[in-house]
Order: sequence, then C-alpha cells, then structure tokens
Amino acid sequence: MDTKRLDLVELKAGDKGEFSAVIATYGAVDKDGDVTLPGAHQAGQRVVVSPYGHASMRSTLPVGAGTLHVEANRTVVKGSYFMDIPEARSAFLTMKRLHEQGLGEWSYGYEVRDSEMGEQDGQRVRFLKSQDVFEVSHVLHGAGIGTRTLTAKEAAADHQEPSVPELVQYKAAIRPHDSAVTAREWDGTAVVAAIADDVSVSDLRSVFTWVDSNGDPEAKTNYRFAHHHGPGGPANVRALVTGIAVLNGARGGTTIPDGDRKAVYNHLAAHLRDADREPPELRSAEGGQVKNIDRLPALLDELVEVVAGIREVGASRAAKGKSLSSLTFEVLGWAEEDLPRITTEVKGILASPREVAARAYVRLLQQRHRAAG
Repeated sequence: MDTKRLDLVELKAGDKGEFSAVIATYGAVDKDGDVTLPGAHQAGQRVVVSPYGHASMRSTLPVGAGTLHVEANRTVVKGSYFMDIPEARSAFLTMKRLHEQGLGEWSYGYEVRDSEMGEQDGQRVRFLKSQDVFEVSHVLHGAGIGTRTLTAKEAAADHQEPSVPELVQYKAAIRPHDSAVTAREWDGTAVVAAIADDVSVSDLRSVFTWVDSNGDPEAKTNYRFAHHHGPGGPANVRALVTGIAVLNGARGGTTIPDGDRKAVYNHLAAHLRDADREPPELRSAEGGQVKNIDRLPALLDELVEVVAGIREVGASRAAKGKSLSSLTFEVLGWAEEDLPRITTEVKGILASPREVAARAYVRLLQQRHRAAG
C-alpha cells in the first residue's frame, strides 16, 4: 500500500463538513517519479477520510467518507466529515485552522493494480495505469508543491439560514471547463492571429471566454478574452490575470455587457485556481481607481502588443525601402533606457526575505505549469 501527495490540490468545505478535493492530475511527473495516466482511477469508487496523516491506514477510525469523480484531466473526491462524532469534528476544525494559516496539504492511499516503467521529460518514470484508491487524508507535508486548502466552513448554527450560492447565467459567456494551465510567455495578438478563419465554433469556444450572441459564432472577431494557446491548448496564467484586470477597468475596461462580467470572471478564475493561484477579486463595474494589481499585468500585455505592432510596421516599411520615423526610434530609445531601471527597482522590491520566499514558490509553480505548454 502506498500514499500519493499531488502537486495540484483543491479542497472546498461547506455546511455539515462537506468537501471536495482534486487528488490527481494526469500526465505530469510527480515528485515520486510517477505519472498517473487517464483511466487509472475508477469513477464512483468509495473512499474513507482519515483524521490526519493517513492514520486510518494504521489503526485509527476514519472520520469521513467520499466518492471519486473522474473528470477530463483529473480525479476529484467529494465527501463529508462525520460531524456528529467528536474526533471527526476535531479533525475538520484542525484542517480549517491550518487553512487559515495557509498550511496543510492532502494525500491519498492506494494500491497499484497495473503499471509499467518508461521515460518522460528525459527521466525514468513509473506510469500508473490503474490504482485502487481507498483513502484520502489531510497531511503535514506532501510531495507536491503548493498543495493547500482553499475554503473550509463550519456547519451553520441552527438559527442560521444556509448560504445560497450566487446564480450566474452563462449566455454570451462561455462556461468554465477543465484544462491544462501554463505560465509561459503570452502574446494574445499573435495567438488570435494564428487561429485559422475556418476553425469550428467549438474550437473558438475553447480559446475565448465570451462571444457576442448577436454576431456570427463562426467569426473569431466576435469573441473576447482569449486565454488559451490555440484550440485545445493550455490556458495561460498571464492571460487569465490580464483578463481579470480588464474586467476591473484596466486598459479602458471592457465593452461586454455588465451582466456577463461575473460569468467571464468565473471562467478565468477557475483556470487560475487550477494553476494553484488565488485569483484577484472582481470589483464593481461602476468605475473608480484601477488598482496596481490590475494596472501592471495590463501594461505588460499592452507593451508586448505595442512592440509587436512597431515591429510589423517596420517590416512593412522596410519592404518599401523605407524606415520607421526618427521620433519612433527616439521613443524606442526611451524604452531601452527605462526598462533596465524599472527592472532594478522591481528586483529591489522582490529582495526582502518574504518576497524571496514567495518568488521561489512562484518559480516552482511556473516550472510545473510550463510543462503543460
């Protein structure tokens, strides 16, 4: 019997100790040198929840139960703690308190049914083709980087009404979906330009987040908020953060109807959570000062777009035996002078021990998700 701690873990808990957690993502090499393949887990399989550290694999009574749900590129366990049992309630509250401190990870116990050795990403790995998952557990440290609890709420008191989730209608906005996520460079203009004009509607919907319901669904000009590297490609972290920034008013905001903003945000935010990032909040559409967390990614995105545009104009003029204007060259010189200074200032901000630790964590996330691209 083995235990497996995954790189990407989500947990959501609500009234009565209910929870859901991503326990496996397919196709990536984990820290144990294993690659879990699609089909390795059986949908509907029941599992027990251990109180902590796989204690039920030794002798301690379980504190909950759950069921495996197999999705496009991951396995999710959904279940609940036995909140009427003191030990189970204690385990749930411990998990919740650790979450409030940004601590705690998740793991699962399994037996291998079928596997084979092979090579991936230049290293020797074990491909897990079939596993018997029988237990999940909150743990102190996992093999994966960045595993954590997202939300954990205690059962509502008897006099409280259970919270009602906000209803979001997906009309012009495209529903959230499972996808790989990458942290590599992003050039939205180039991505959209590379999409063929004769691709299918489903291909277009796999790249964007919103489509004009009054326009031609087969025309990519009627789509907004590109965030995938082409049809079927991974979502991009930079594009997701920039998309939320635009929703919050950066780069002049967006022209999509106010009623679609929340649905578009949900789509972008879901991908960010899959990449183990906490998405920026969606702020009011009524205006106000744009925050720096929105201004910076939008400015970087615009800078990439402007430089690409100047390069294209320069190539066009060169083909006619002409060159860019002297003023354009002068302004480019300003950028050449200013960017190193800005880089130095950014490095100074990131130099404190707290920021150094945060950067190390982000680099680990980027290494993991860059492989998806």
